Amino acid sequence: MVNLTVFNVIKCLSILSLLAMTWRFWGSGVTATILMMLPYAVVYLLSNKNTYSTSLKTTCRALAGFFVSILAIGLLFGIDPDPQAGIGVMFGVSLQYGVIFISEAIIGMAAMYEKNK
Repeated sequence: MVNLTVFNVIKCLSILSLLAMTWRFWGSGVTATILMMLPYAVVYLLSNKNTYSTSLKTTCRALAGFFVSILAIGLLFGIDPDPQAGIGVMFGVSLQYGVIFISEAIIGMAAMYEKNK
């Protein structure tokens, strides 16, 4: 039986998003490909049992993982091949980085608050 804990679902979503985005945007150059794949790699690396130890960490990281996956679906199916598509793609990737940064900032601030308590 498959153990579907939160971090396993997020890990699966990040792998699926990474593969789909790599397949779709492979020809965009090495730098752009690395820039576009990095949010999924970060979400994958953050999704392990040790980083989901409290309910705040679980909630923040799960929401970030789901939002990054939803934005990946938007990037896969919402971008038409036209000259302005690069702007939309980079806006979507910037949103993904922002979601990850905000969730980790909330977790960091909560950890500092608990430490100073």
